Amino acid sequence: MSTPCFIAEPFFDPLVEALRYLPECPRLLWNHLPGAGGVKKLGWVGIQHASDSVCGSLNILDLTTLANQTIPLPGRPGFFVETTQPGVVLVGLERRLVFCDLATGQVEETGILITDDPRVIINDGLSIAGGVLFGTKHLEFTKPIAALYFFDPFTRNVRTIMAGQTCSNGKFFRRDVAGVTLIDVDSTPKAINRYRFDEKLERLLDHALVASADSLPGFPDGLLPSPDGLSIIVAFYNPSLVADGIARQLHIDNGEVLCEWRIPGSPRVTNLALVELGGKVKIIFTTAVEGMPAETRRLAPGAGTFFIADTPFGSIPKPPPLFPYGDGHTSSTFGQ
Repeated sequence: MSTPCFIAEPFFDPLVEALRYLPECPRLLWNHLPGAGGVKKLGWVGIQHASDSVCGSLNILDLTTLANQTIPLPGRPGFFVETTQPGVVLVGLERRLVFCDLATGQVEETGILITDDPRVIINDGLSIAGGVLFGTKHLEFTKPIAALYFFDPFTRNVRTIMAGQTCSNGKFFRRDVAGVTLIDVDSTPKAINRYRFDEKLERLLDHALVASADSLPGFPDGLLPSPDGLSIIVAFYNPSLVADGIARQLHIDNGEVLCEWRIPGSPRVTNLALVELGGKVKIIFTTAVEGMPAETRRLAPGAGTFFIADTPFGSIPKPPPLFPYGDGHTSSTFGQ
């Protein structure tokens, strides 16, 4: 039986070259501003706006009109998660965690500094019950000096979960009666790691690769869980002189390829989101121009465009937990 394959098509062009450079972290906004009209908005980050830039942005894309709002940030954002305060998100910005008000663009410091090492910045992250999992990346992608962290907002403690990484990227988290399954991408060694931890994320019980590096069509980047939680969908960033990009659905136990998506004209696929549009479950891919030489750019005119495709799914995953805000344990002055 052949593996199902879907062909993506262009969905949204940021138009501005700065926003095409490195789009990442597309996420449905479930706790957006009052009067936003339901879940029709997709948040995403522009990690940086050019090769020599140290600033990026938060963006809000209306999935109906395709109007995009850009919020400039004083640094490079790696991820954002929604909080219990509507319209306020927690952002991993450079080497610290901050809050950002999506209505005003105001940035508020939390006082949480992850590292003072200028060689690394915060990368992808995920909200889970009780806090946030996030990673860092070495800016030159050559040294294993990055790590995976857990931030507990109630104790204000940042704890290293896994050190010795180069580029901690997409994440999957599932808790069961026996403990925790954590999948974390380390992009540069092309590793999709599956870990088993105890329930407190303090003791590593087991480690394996979801799939071997030589079986992957590029560097694994962002990922998200399938609706049933038994597989992951991985975006692959291919820096080679090729025209098209690839994403794959992989079974988390054995790496079996269950489905594939082709992204024509854009090989550097960075991340993805499942959305319901027109009564169907669709998948949206972010892609990047980052570092693309002119020869590849001619082959890949869609670089930096958002793409959309059909899926075999009948639902989307449940919304992630909201990060607790305004409980007195983190700085919180918005709305006061």
